[in-house]
Amino acid sequence: MRATVLCYNLKGTNKGRKIGMIFGFLGYKVRHVEKEEYLLPVGEVAEGRTDGKAAGTFFEEEMLVMCPENERMLDQALMRMRKEKVQVPLKAVLTEMNQNWTSVALHDEILREHEKMTGGR
Repeated sequence: MRATVLCYNLKGTNKGRKIGMIFGFLGYKVRHVEKEEYLLPVGEVAEGRTDGKAAGTFFEEEMLVMCPENERMLDQALMRMRKEKVQVPLKAVLTEMNQNWTSVALHDEILREHEKMTGGR
């Protein structure tokens, strides 16, 4: 699979455009996930296999799911985000473990982890 970054709730924003430039420059395919795709498996969304739409629960927080080709690509993307001062607190990397989760389930897990790490801030 080509390196991809899934962007949630960033479409049409300045931050979304900056993320598009950062990840696009590094060779990632930038994909803004539509709310109708939130209940589909994240792995299918990353591969562009979303012929069907699913209605359901949504979330409003910004979130990124990164699918790099290698660890170097991931490090470069995170470094450029820091350098450009682009912050998205909810970030994850697509793994074998989470590829079958829905975006909502992944969001909820990342949010729980983020709150534990930051003390609820």
